Amino acid sequence: MNFIKVFIFFTFLSFLLFPISGIASALEKLPSLEKTDQWEILIDKPKNEDVEPKPDVYNMYSMDVQYIGDEDIKLERVEAYRDDPNSSYDFELFTVADMDDIKFDKNSKQPIFSHHNFPFSVQAKELKVIITWTNEGDSARKYREEFIFKQ
Repeated sequence: MNFIKVFIFFTFLSFLLFPISGIASALEKLPSLEKTDQWEILIDKPKNEDVEPKPDVYNMYSMDVQYIGDEDIKLERVEAYRDDPNSSYDFELFTVADMDDIKFDKNSKQPIFSHHNFPFSVQAKELKVIITWTNEGDSARKYREEFIFKQ
């Protein structure tokens, strides 16, 4: 009987210590690709070589967001944040909310959203990407998925 209690306790403790959430990937290894049933996020080298990183200050990256689900959707918003080791809150890198010009085509292999260059502090350890969308038939309900890339 004690064995069962100990087993249940350690099983419960493992769920607390090792949460099943978030998608983590290392930014040091580029390209870094993460995907779910709905989305595929690619973090890669900057697409515009004219913008140089500042060593010991920030690195430059690009981001492609591709919808891989099978429903008709409308992309509402893409947000990117980074952490700061000296604070408890995140810093916004960019937010794109005016998505009226971005059309979704299930058969297209092109990204539904692309950000060619964004700086990422060398002190930051985490890049958080938040995607918000609606289903074409039900624009009253918004859906959100969060991706976390670790450095």
